[in-house]
Amino acid sequence: MEPLSIATACLSLAGTVAKVSQSIRTFVRTAREARSDLDLVSRELHSLQIVLELLAEDTEETPKAIPLEKQIGGIVEFCNSVVQDIAKVLQKHEKGKLTGIKWALSGRDDVARLKSMLEAQKSALEIVLEMVNLYAPFGYNLAVLS
Repeated sequence: MEPLSIATACLSLAGTVAKVSQSIRTFVRTAREARSDLDLVSRELHSLQIVLELLAEDTEETPKAIPLEKQIGGIVEFCNSVVQDIAKVLQKHEKGKLTGIKWALSGRDDVARLKSMLEAQKSALEIVLEMVNLYAPFGYNLAVLS
């Protein structure tokens, strides 16, 4: 994956994260029981969005190979899948009059599982971001690690 395509993928996912974050805010207005669960997810999404934006900036600025390019692409794709799954869970539980009950029965567990996966992938991206920041100023080409 080229540095510009990494940047594009990161910015695209950051946009998706922003949309899902808005969906969370809307969902919480109708299912207040979900507020504490979704507050944790919302914080994780916000943190992921910051990491993605920083990674996009760093990869746009360097024409050199980025460390672990293939892995970054895979992590971003997986994060996108998880974020999409969060949106699907919200859509599944927002319909009907029993939103709060449906949330308590299955939505809470589904979102907790997805949050956990997202947290792990975000941590991996944070490590990659630190590697890029540490080694890029020295001109190292760490693409061989891919």
